Amino acid sequence: MKGPKAVVGVFTYIDDTLKAISIAKAGGHDYRVYSPVPHHELEEATLPGKSPVRFLTGFGAVLGCSGGFALAIWTSLDYPLRVSAKDIVSIPGFFVIGYECTILFGGIFTLLALLHFCRLPYILRSVGYDPRFSQDKFGVVIGCQSNAVEEVAEKLRESGADEIQVREAL
Repeated sequence: MKGPKAVVGVFTYIDDTLKAISIAKAGGHDYRVYSPVPHHELEEATLPGKSPVRFLTGFGAVLGCSGGFALAIWTSLDYPLRVSAKDIVSIPGFFVIGYECTILFGGIFTLLALLHFCRLPYILRSVGYDPRFSQDKFGVVIGCQSNAVEEVAEKLRESGADEIQVREAL
């Protein structure tokens, strides 16, 4: 059957897992790594750089601040109340609204960005996940076309995989 496949390598040792990650990177394949516990070596091998979540948090904060000030100014212009000789649009009185909207929108954008970049809606449909990856084994799932399955499986065997499985990719 033609189509995309997922080659799953089950590893006992982290060094073998790191070799498999470098093989997947060198081949330009799409890959996913599973680990029972956090390891800095795996993070350094898989993550390309800093997360883009911070930019979306900043965008949400700026949007919230400007939206909070705009709401307060628009409300005071729509329903003007003169208090002594103060201006209708008095910026110092709007700082609390601007600050609160900054925090609110920054937090909402952070949550949405985390959900997006962590791909949380797809967590239950992970193609190569095995329950052993949450107990004592490491896993590397490499996506490839059906004509490259044997080559990828052989490279995973050479890197020290205990077990290799081929599954259909979604």
